[in-house]
Amino acid sequence: MRKLILWGVVIILIVGTAVAGFLWWRKPQVLTLSDGMKLTLLGVDYGKHHKAPAVKINGAIRRNLGGGPSSFNTTNDTLVVWILSEHKANQWPNYQVLAQDKAATASAGSWAGGSSQQIKSGMEIRGIQLDAFPRRERKIILRIMNFGQRGQQIAKGQFIISNPVRGAFPQWTAEPLPDTQADGDLNVTLTRLNNVASFNRGNGVPAKDPVNRAVETVFHTEQNGVVVTNWQPMHIETSDATGNHIDNSSWSNGRADNGDATMTYQWGLWPDEPVWKLRVEMSRTAGFNSDEVWSVTNVPVNPGSQQDVWNYHNQNHQSRKAAFAETTLNGFHLKIFPAVRFTDQNFGNGEKPGGFLIQVEPELSNGMRMTLAKITDEQGRDLQSWGPNGGGDYEIYQLPNLRNAKTLNLTLAVHKSRFVEFTVKPTKP
Repeated sequence: MRKLILWGVVIILIVGTAVAGFLWWRKPQVLTLSDGMKLTLLGVDYGKHHKAPAVKINGAIRRNLGGGPSSFNTTNDTLVVWILSEHKANQWPNYQVLAQDKAATASAGSWAGGSSQQIKSGMEIRGIQLDAFPRRERKIILRIMNFGQRGQQIAKGQFIISNPVRGAFPQWTAEPLPDTQADGDLNVTLTRLNNVASFNRGNGVPAKDPVNRAVETVFHTEQNGVVVTNWQPMHIETSDATGNHIDNSSWSNGRADNGDATMTYQWGLWPDEPVWKLRVEMSRTAGFNSDEVWSVTNVPVNPGSQQDVWNYHNQNHQSRKAAFAETTLNGFHLKIFPAVRFTDQNFGNGEKPGGFLIQVEPELSNGMRMTLAKITDEQGRDLQSWGPNGGGDYEIYQLPNLRNAKTLNLTLAVHKSRFVEFTVKPTKP
């Protein structure tokens, strides 16, 4: 009888532990950001069709909600994480989801895009696409990078989800470095690839945190057998054999001591993967042909707001004005609008920021790029520029300090990029 009682107690403990574990996993996962915004993990789906999960509001379950699309499709099978955000009515979610492995060797970020559906003021559901995550692991750690009034911060805590795609993956073979690949008469040699830390560190984020991981690359370029320094990596897509692929979202360009082009970028992938594939877009910074160049002088500089620059692109905006100058270059029709010195922005130190917009018809595509080769004021002084940033049919250049410029003289180039691919073995952090 005692043995029966003992076994009964053991069985009850086992069942109780299992039930407790089940209830713990069914309990909603919630994170609270430093600005008070609450994020709740609603669910995860994988495939080509993605539908927002039902939400309980005031005790009632609602599936068809207004204020935005409740579903969307992706071209390829994609992992989508559905997150409910609750916040003040005048606050808007601005966060990034970071996928991380258990060993914390790397993170890969994805913006809160894909789908956004407002439930009511201060509450919405977002479906966030994750094109890169540690596909060989059973569980995936999701962290939140918040961009709020306190700057860039990593939220305390994490979401944990099950991996829907573990299985057999193809095997790729890496080429030893240095490795040379060609596009036409341009030979590009990848001489170095390293995992590095302390890149784009947020407030309170330790240097060795995987969110700071970046990839350092160095490229040697030769054209027609001659060493050249007017080619620069502008975009790198990193992929692996498990199906991950991710574009660089933050980067810095430079030159090594020997003149080779460098690019340090986020995000890379997980270094435990035996092979990465890098698809590199190389773009010229100088040496353009005459049929690729447009020079414009005396572009007026007017006081205004940042929104005024965007309004030049808005066809229906009442303040839209005629272009200052236009031309057709390399098959694209360009219109440049007057520059704006921002009266609603101040970088400090007496700097006077501004910018200007160029409309492009048709959209830049098929590896075509626009480069601001030179820009000066009416006195011939060189001006610094950032960009371009645009949406295909327009490009915006930012000017961090216009000084007291009244007009601008600039040279634009529309030219074609070159593309090369490398299969390499990633280094450990």
